Amino acid sequence: IRRPDDWETWSFHDIHNGFKCGAHAKDQNKPLPDMEYWNFYRDTFKRVVGPSAAFDDPIPPTEGYTLDENGKQPYYSKISPGKGRGLFASRDIKKGEVVH
Repeated sequence: IRRPDDWETWSFHDIHNGFKCGAHAKDQNKPLPDMEYWNFYRDTFKRVVGPSAAFDDPIPPTEGYTLDENGKQPYYSKISPGKGRGLFASRDIKKGEVVH
């Protein structure tokens, strides 16, 4: 995707419409993101916005959770027939536990 010359002045809606994000968001057949996907977007962000731009998160995007004492993640993702993508609890999630 080529960066438009005036992208700095675009609103959220300009970006959403200009890059056809609505159609992409509704596509239930796209694969679930993996670490390669997130690294691609992080690298693209830094290339477009600038190498000094912050794109740091203490929890990797494909591991948006903490493991419990048994090493089990709190949820898993899957496609639910007739409903689309979803997150499903794989264990009890404690009050105050970071899940994103």
